[in-house]
Amino acid sequence: MMQLWVIFLVALWGSSRGQRALPISSFKYPSAPLLPIAPLYEYTRIRTPQPLAQSRITTQVFYSASAPTIVRQQHTSIDPCIPTPCGPNTFCEVNSKNIALCKCQTNFVPDGHTINGCKPQCISNYECPDNYRCDTSTTKCVRLCQQNDCGFDANCRPRNHKSVCSCPSGFHGNPDISCSREQVQADPIFTDPCTPNPCGLNAQCRSEGNRAICTCLSRYEGDPLSNCRRSECIASDDCRSHQACQQRRCIDPCNIPGICGTQTECTVRNHQPVCSCRRGYVGDPFTRCRRFDPEELCRPSPCGRNTKCRVQNNRAVCTCIENYIGDPLTVCRPECVVDSECQRNFACSNNRCINPCRQGACGDGALCNVANGRAICTCPQYYLGNPHSRCYPECTEHEACRSYQACYQLKCVDPCVGACGTGADCRVERHKPICSCPKGYTGHPFESCRKFDPADLCRPNPCGRNADCTPGYDKEGNDRPVCTCPRGYVGNPLHGCTRGECEVPQDCPRHKTCYNYQCQSACYTNTGPVCGSGADCTMKNHRPVCSCPRGFIGNPLIRCNIDATSRYSVGRSKRNTFLPAIYD
Repeated sequence: MMQLWVIFLVALWGSSRGQRALPISSFKYPSAPLLPIAPLYEYTRIRTPQPLAQSRITTQVFYSASAPTIVRQQHTSIDPCIPTPCGPNTFCEVNSKNIALCKCQTNFVPDGHTINGCKPQCISNYECPDNYRCDTSTTKCVRLCQQNDCGFDANCRPRNHKSVCSCPSGFHGNPDISCSREQVQADPIFTDPCTPNPCGLNAQCRSEGNRAICTCLSRYEGDPLSNCRRSECIASDDCRSHQACQQRRCIDPCNIPGICGTQTECTVRNHQPVCSCRRGYVGDPFTRCRRFDPEELCRPSPCGRNTKCRVQNNRAVCTCIENYIGDPLTVCRPECVVDSECQRNFACSNNRCINPCRQGACGDGALCNVANGRAICTCPQYYLGNPHSRCYPECTEHEACRSYQACYQLKCVDPCVGACGTGADCRVERHKPICSCPKGYTGHPFESCRKFDPADLCRPNPCGRNADCTPGYDKEGNDRPVCTCPRGYVGNPLHGCTRGECEVPQDCPRHKTCYNYQCQSACYTNTGPVCGSGADCTMKNHRPVCSCPRGFIGNPLIRCNIDATSRYSVGRSKRNTFLPAIYD
């Protein structure tokens, strides 16, 4: 409780001085090995260049150096300081609540915070405020004019990290040893010791105790009695971010001998050297780093009970031991002890829930069912054999059966059973059922057969389109349908009939007649010309007219011959005209 009051008063005092409180920064340890989650840590952060007493701020943060997917809880039975979660130059303490507290060793201050480690407060004066100096024996900033830096009765004033001693007014002597009161003189004559200026180039003179004190101008250094030259820097902020101000020179702080340990790397951040172990190394970067052994990630094991730890890709991987399940980061347990702890149709075997019908429980081709946690093997329907060894079908193709049988659902059966319609006959050819109606019966053999009726020959009509069907007989006297085209139609009645061009001669032009329902010349028929040899044929009123030409005589329906007795020349004889008979 006393410590909390001190922290509160220090923070309150720093706030009253106008100092800005330092933020609590999050921290991530790069490439950290997987460890149990570390408990609460305490660290002290120093804000330079203010004095230690004016800028100490104590904060508390949580820090985990392991991936949250590997470690989830802290076991209070483990010493939180083993292994130490603290950085270099620190020590770890355990408080009454079993919480690890990281603190800096003597003469060290936090490097950001104690989980990073601690570092010397200073190495040179320029890392301290102007009214402080760096005590190299303790590497701490010490306030000037506090340890009898000047002589007896002398005044002390800090300046540029040094104690400047002077005798007070009315005293004289060596201020570094002793000052004594001056004897009063009557009517002293005052002389300005700075006139003329006794100081060198780029120096300024001030009188103090009737003495001239020469100092270099701001940002200058050297001998003020002879010559002051401009300094490269006064503070590290005057240098580039990767440099620091040492003895008024900007240098690489990583080049300071012994700044880091062996097998380390040094980088400069905000003018400060940062030491870290090389990749693949661990340890204290201020002293020595050693090569990292990945197996250390599992020593001690960060895993829970009944687990095993192995290193994979430089990470600790926790898994449950064989036949155990659960969260390997906390605890693993057996999957089951009795069958009732398993899901339906599963059984408990060697603390694992297994399927009794797993591969190999029954023979080839057998069916497996679970009853009371046990496998029951049976052959499928239509299969033969022993279900514990092998089940096989009676057939897989028709050829495996006899010629009058067929393979149906892996069995050889009579294919005629239920294959044909009512009253139909069935015979088997090449394992296939052939259905037909008996003689004197008709119908669809796959549906039903009935006694034959001659009218059935034309139901349905087997003839072509627009053709008529009538029951008839073939040359052998067998019943058969007879197809004909109806009146006024022409064509093949077996394929289709189309309406004719005409039905009577009057349906045609006068020079044509209607023959076979087509308009055509009647002078010619399928057997040839209707008139005799040498006769002329003309169409009159849809009928052919035969006549012998002039100079010819005879029957024009049969033959016309030359008339030798005619007084007319050929072509001018009187015609003999006959009208042949035309039959529709």
